[in-house]
Amino acid sequence: MNGETCESRPAHRTSAGVRPRLAAIRAALVAGMLAGAGILTGTPGGVFDPSRKPQRPAYSPESSGTLAAPQHRVRRHLPKADAAGNLAQRVSHHRFPKLANELQGYFPDLGVLAEAADWDVLVVDAELAVNLPEYLGAMGSLRTRNPNLVILTYFSAADFIPGDLATIRAGFAGGLDDGWFMKDTSGHRFTLFQLTPESWTEMLNLTTGVNAFMPAYLQQAVLVTGLTDGIYYDWINDDISWLNHRTDVPCGPPDIDNDGLAEPDAELNTLWKQGTAALLTNSRNAFPAGTIVFGNGGWVTGDTYDALLNGMMIEQFLEGESLGENFGWSAVMRAYADHASGGQQPNLSFVMANRDTRGEFAFMRFALASTLMFDGYFCFTNRSGVYGSAWWYDEYAVNLQIGTAERALDRKGFLGPALGEAFNAFNTQEKLRDALAAGGTRPEQLVWRREFANGVVLVNPSPSSVHVDLAGSLRKILGTADPTFNTGELLSSITLAPRSGVILLR
Repeated sequence: MNGETCESRPAHRTSAGVRPRLAAIRAALVAGMLAGAGILTGTPGGVFDPSRKPQRPAYSPESSGTLAAPQHRVRRHLPKADAAGNLAQRVSHHRFPKLANELQGYFPDLGVLAEAADWDVLVVDAELAVNLPEYLGAMGSLRTRNPNLVILTYFSAADFIPGDLATIRAGFAGGLDDGWFMKDTSGHRFTLFQLTPESWTEMLNLTTGVNAFMPAYLQQAVLVTGLTDGIYYDWINDDISWLNHRTDVPCGPPDIDNDGLAEPDAELNTLWKQGTAALLTNSRNAFPAGTIVFGNGGWVTGDTYDALLNGMMIEQFLEGESLGENFGWSAVMRAYADHASGGQQPNLSFVMANRDTRGEFAFMRFALASTLMFDGYFCFTNRSGVYGSAWWYDEYAVNLQIGTAERALDRKGFLGPALGEAFNAFNTQEKLRDALAAGGTRPEQLVWRREFANGVVLVNPSPSSVHVDLAGSLRKILGTADPTFNTGELLSSITLAPRSGVILLR
C-alpha cells in the first residue's frame, strides 16, 4: 500500500452543516474504540507520485496477491445446515417490541456482551470473530442463552484507520491498492474522521475496485467462520455532498473520479450512490445465500439502497432536528417507514435512540413508541463514546398475566403481532404511512395510535399536551425501572405530554 495523506494543516476550524456534526460524533466513537482496544494508529508510508496517471483499478478474485488473508488462522465454526438455515425461523420468533443493540469495540465489556444476548438483534465488531469466537455462532454463549438471537458484524464501508493492528482490519489493509482510496483535488488521500490531533481515518472510494474487494475479503475473513448471520456496513449514505464544504479537515475537497477537479454536489452524490450500490450488489454475489446485508445510514437516508439490503438503521433518533425539518420527526419517520417496509427479507431495520444516562425514561418511551408505529426493531443506548450499553426497561418484557415488567426471555414480545397500521388517534381513517408520504411536517403535530394483540401504543410527537380517549379500559405496565410512570393503573383516557409515548396493556 502506498500513497500519502493530505498535508498537515490546522484542523479545528468551524464546520457548518449537518454531516460534520455527525462526523464529529463518529470520530469520537472510533477514537474510543481504538483506545479501548489499545490499537495504535499512525500515518502509512509511501510516496505519492503526482506524475502518475490517476487510476481506478478493478478488483478481480483471480488477481494474484490482491486478496490478502488475515494474519491469523481462520477459525471455521461452520454450523450444521439446519442451524445455518434457521435464520428465518429465529426472526419469526421476534415479537413487538422487537429489540436491537450495538456494542462497539474490539473487546467489549464481557458482562455487557453477555447481557446483550437478551435482545433480538445484536451488532458487534467484525474483530470478535477472532477475539471472542466463543460468544458467537450457533454454539456460542450468546445464542446458547438466547437461541433466537441474530448476530451481525460491523465493518465500515467508507473509511480505514491507518496503522490499525487489529487482525481483521490489518488483513484488509494488506490488500488495499492506493487507487482505491478517495483522493482530494491535489491527489492526496482524503481524510474523514479525526482520531487524535495528528491522525485521521482515510476515506475509501467506493467507485473503485474496493467495492468488490471488501465483500470478497469479509467473506474470506469473517463469514467463512459461520459465527455471524451477516455484515453490518457503516456509512451506507446517499448524500456525501457535505464533504465538498468541510473546513475542518486538512485536505482539499474530494475528487471522486480522479480528474483533479471537485465534482459538483449532485454529481458527487450520484457517483457515490453508484459505488455504494456496487458494493452491496457485490456483497450479495460474494456472500452465501441468505446472508444478512445491513446498512447504517446515519440520521436520515432515503430508500436508495433498500432493495439491496435486509434493513437500515436510523442512528441517534432526532439528533439533527435542530438543523431543520429535514431531520425532524416527520422526516426521520418517513425514512424509517421506507426502510422497515422495503428491502429483502428478513428485514431487520431498527431505530437507535441515545442518551448518556439510563434514566431518560420519557425520551426512551417516546423513541420506542415512535418505532412501534412501524415494524422495525428498537435500540436505546449511550450517546457519548463507544456504544456499549445493555440498558433494560419496563417496556422490554412484561408478564401479561399480572401486567408486571419482568426481565425474562419468555416475557419479551408481549405486545404480540400488530393488528394493523398506525392511525390518527382522532381519525381512524388517516394512516400515519399516508400522512408521511404526503410530505411536510403535519404528522408531527398529531397523536398516532397502533393496535397490537395484547396492547395499544400511543405517540405524541407534537409540542403540546394532548388528552386522548382510549375508547375502552387499558392498563399501564406495572414497572420496576420507572414505577413513577409505570404505575399499573387502569385508564379510560390519558393525557400525553409533549413528545411522549406510552405502551398500554389490554
